[in-house]
Parts: sequence; structure tokens; C-alpha cells
Amino acid sequence: MKTLHRRLYQLSVLSFVMSSLAASALAQTPGNATGNRPTSYPYVTFGVDSFLQYGVELHEQDYYNAFDVTRGYLNIKAQMSDRVSFRFTPDVHPTTDANLDRNLGLRLEYAALDVKLNEDTTVMFGQHETPWLTFEESVNRYRVLGPFFSERLGMIPGPTDLGASIKAIRGRTEVHAGVYNGEGAGQAEFDRYKAIDARATFRPFDADGEMGNVTLSGFYQYGWYARDRPRNVAIFMGSYEKTHVLATAQYLQATDNPFVAADVQRRGLSFFGEGRQGLTGWAGIVGLDFLDPDAGNDFDAERRLIFGGAHWSEVGRGRLGIVLTLEQSVQTSNSELLGRRLRLQTQVTF
Repeated sequence: MKTLHRRLYQLSVLSFVMSSLAASALAQTPGNATGNRPTSYPYVTFGVDSFLQYGVELHEQDYYNAFDVTRGYLNIKAQMSDRVSFRFTPDVHPTTDANLDRNLGLRLEYAALDVKLNEDTTVMFGQHETPWLTFEESVNRYRVLGPFFSERLGMIPGPTDLGASIKAIRGRTEVHAGVYNGEGAGQAEFDRYKAIDARATFRPFDADGEMGNVTLSGFYQYGWYARDRPRNVAIFMGSYEKTHVLATAQYLQATDNPFVAADVQRRGLSFFGEGRQGLTGWAGIVGLDFLDPDAGNDFDAERRLIFGGAHWSEVGRGRLGIVLTLEQSVQTSNSELLGRRLRLQTQVTF
């Protein structure tokens, strides 16, 4: 009963905040209602980013058969001036409580203050994007499929974290670096150890040439779980994107010690490809991952294959994606089938 009262109270507070912000937004100039940039500050905009899915385990290893909400963002953005903005994003997502019951939980994904120093440089403070996962999502629009490669290895706890960072663009190069708690979104800091994350993205060729669509990116995280227990991650990714094709290749190497016994060396390769009509229309996708969670163990390496199709459309000012995929995981040492899962997923963004 106390838990129910607490959740009702939390939802009431959230509803009050949303109503207050909505009233403020409606009170802005008529230009805001027509989609034009307002002439006065502050102004507030709202958006939704939601992933819905039906999945069934065909291998029947865990008898999974369920409808799920895997992302439920409500994006609230307040532009306080031409240089200062604030983002507040609660997220509804599946969670497991202390009784091992699976629920839909509410957590805070973003609470971030952004300050533009100039047109090319932004400073971010609070719970905001970390340098890698949000960038990878800007390259690969199929985050709806589930965790990206580094997340599945357990190396990056989420796309956001509490900290401070700076992002700058100079010519063909973009750099994003910051200091974070290292616990990931929705997790409070419980020790004094931090993580230093940095990414550099470079377009090596002239934009007017055929190779101008090639992008090279490197990421490094230098952090700790606790004293003498490192969490160091290096990622290199190359990508190529044109109207009808996207291809990425990624290599990950990490030194990790989430427990106490010894440092673990993790390795992995990930490939992803999409052939498409364009940003809207039909698309075919395929992904292949090679995971080695412990380089010192010859029997734990896995191979993951995912393939399927999608259809993307513009609906009003929003975007709708429908994705059907089959995913299969195999233990490479003995070719044992670990899982085969069919998923029908939708992404709604506006």
C-alpha cells in the first residue's frame, strides 16, 4: 500500500509539472503555435520517443513471449535564451524489483543544462548524453532493436549519466569529452570514483567526393568501479552512409573488473548494414557481432546474427518505424544455439 501511495504521489507531481509547463508553452507568442521560432524567451517544446515491441523466443530457452515498452521518453525542452536551454526527460522502461518481479518503472533519463559558448561549442551539465551511445544512435537509427554493441557487453551502462562535458566542432572534426559519475542513467553515485569519457569523430575526405560519406570515430572511457578495479573501454568505428545504404564496422577492447578477483579483457567486433529506399520507405537490415566477454576463457565467445526488414514513414511532423527481425545467438566454441528470437517493433517519434 505504501508503494502504491508513493507511485501515485510521483505521478501526481509529474502531472503537475507537465501541466505547468504546458500552460507556460501555450502562453507563448502565436509564432510558437505555427512552428516558427518564438520572438521571446523562455519557450517550451514537447516531444515523445517510444519503442514498442512484441517478442517471442523460438528456441524456447527461457520461453519468452511478451509485449513490451522498451523506451517511453517524454522530452521537455525549455529554451531560456538563444544560448541557454534545459532538457527534462522521464523514461518509462522495463525493470526488475527486489522480488524479481518485472514492472514498468519510471526513471529520469535527462535533466541537463546546455550552454552554447558559440555556434560550434556547447557545454553540458547535469544528467545528459555521454559521448558514445547517443552519437552511435545518430548514425544507426535502429536503437529500437535493443542495446548497442558496447551495452550488450556491459561496458557502457547507458546513453546518459550525471556529469559535465563539452562538445565542439571544428571543420571536419567533432570532439565530445566529459567527466561523469560512471553509474549510468537513473543510478546515484555511491563512491568517489569517476569516469572520463571522450570521443573524436573525423571525416577524412572532402564532402563533395564519393568518399565524403566516410566517417571515422574513436572513443575511450577511463574509469573505475572502485580502487584497483578499472573500467576502461576503447572503441573504434568506421561508417559509410548515402541515400540508399548505411554500413558500420566497430571494434571494442576493454579492461574490466566489475567484481574483485582479477581484471577481465573483453573483445568484440560488430558489423551492421542497411539497404533502403531512402530515409522513408522500405529497408533491409543485417547485423553480425562477435563477442568475447573474457579473452582468458576459450569457451565463452558468442556470435550474434540479426536480419530483417523495416518500413519508415513521416506521419505529420512525426516519424513511424516498423521493424521485423530474427535474432540468433550461437556459442562459437561448440556451435551451440543459445537463443533465437523473433521481434516486431515500432518506433514513434514526434
